[in-house]
Amino acid sequence: MPARPLTLDQMKRVVERRGGDIPRVPMFWHKFYNQGTVDKYGQALRDLSGSIVDDCISLYYLAPGDFEAPEGAPSDYKWAIEPKPPDYDRRGYTSRQVVSSTELIDKFIEAMPDPSNPAYYAGAREAAQKNPNRYCVGWDFFCLFERAWFLFGMEQILCETLLNPRRMKRLLRAFTDYHKKAMTGLAAAGAHAYFTSDDLGGQTTLLMSHKVLRELFFPFYEELVDHCHRVGMSFWFHCDGAVDSIFDDFIALGMDVQHPIQAGPMDQAATAKKYGGKMTFLAGLDVQDLLPRGTVDDVVAGTKRLIDTFDTEEGGCIVAASNGIMPETPLENIEAFLKTAEAYGAERRRRYR
Repeated sequence: MPARPLTLDQMKRVVERRGGDIPRVPMFWHKFYNQGTVDKYGQALRDLSGSIVDDCISLYYLAPGDFEAPEGAPSDYKWAIEPKPPDYDRRGYTSRQVVSSTELIDKFIEAMPDPSNPAYYAGAREAAQKNPNRYCVGWDFFCLFERAWFLFGMEQILCETLLNPRRMKRLLRAFTDYHKKAMTGLAAAGAHAYFTSDDLGGQTTLLMSHKVLRELFFPFYEELVDHCHRVGMSFWFHCDGAVDSIFDDFIALGMDVQHPIQAGPMDQAATAKKYGGKMTFLAGLDVQDLLPRGTVDDVVAGTKRLIDTFDTEEGGCIVAASNGIMPETPLENIEAFLKTAEAYGAERRRRYR
């Protein structure tokens, strides 16, 4: 049997770093598997996952489709304003284009889908109502940069950011308005946190200059965080890569929880020392090297080290995977990670009591 999930109050103590009654280091998005991993291990992985606690309830809304509206939504509840290209599925992930050109940005904005319909949040409301004493996280991935490049292609959006910042700003304005509506809907459905994503870093540096981020993106992030807090939720942000150089900005913007504090691109111990107490870490175990290539003993030691690095008496640490656990990862390593995180997380918190 999995451990008992943390209650709503206990999770809030962790997220808000208030200490007190936190019986175990919580776990969330730790069962983050690549589809190939699920296909490879099948029922064995499902059984393992079912035996491990999850301390948050995930809430989802009916998001727009890419080229077709989802069932139950109007036909125009989609991102595309053009037919699906015949070679779309054969293109690389960053070169797929739902919209063929940034020259169509203003036309795209005019046709933007509206997520305000309360019916889109029925599933989220039902899940929250079934779990009245649990911490609920509303998901709305692909925020500003990721949403832009996913729809228009990475190369076009990077060029647009540098060559036509005014038009790019209009696109970011439209995405910000969209996400504020989704936030409002998720908060009304019962979410306590809003979880979104923008990968702004590569393995060694930011994907664009600090100056561009501050001038073009950060004012919109600030507006999103402010709105999120206004409707009663904490703001959780997934941002891969070497992004520690902008953590001071993230804190100034009011972001509450950061994922994944990626090993390799970042020094996790230095990050915890510098920013502990200023942000909460959804701390991801390394899925690039440790999980796929380490021994079981390596994974056990690495999981304990992750918890020791980020957990404090006040809380501020939630254990996760740093990204999707890939199919080359041995099943015994996945098991070592999950079971160690659950057991050692309880042992760690007993020290404070």
